[in-house]
Amino acid sequence: RKLKLGGNDIEIGKTLFGMGIIFAAINDSEMAMDCYSGSLEISSHDGSNPKLEAQTLHQIGCVHAENCNYKEALQNWRTCLSKYREGGLRDDHYMVACTLGNIEMAENVLNT
Repeated sequence: RKLKLGGNDIEIGKTLFGMGIIFAAINDSEMAMDCYSGSLEISSHDGSNPKLEAQTLHQIGCVHAENCNYKEALQNWRTCLSKYREGGLRDDHYMVACTLGNIEMAENVLNT
């Protein structure tokens, strides 16, 4: 697929994102992060899909939080939030609300 579409095609970014979800679900954080990093590289370079970029940042934050790296998680979730807003999503959208909840949780952990 990569050869047919080209290495930086947004469809490759979407595929890598999905693979990251699968690796995270089976607790393979290293492979999940590799996939998310590839997806983020493509989606941020392409610029046509800020929602994918935001979702990828959100998932990277989740992997960091799962590994108790709340500072890194918070950084990714804050960037994710700005990308969602760039994409026109409001705070009452479920993806934004989830990210806001994660930000609050990480801030609470870091402030205790």
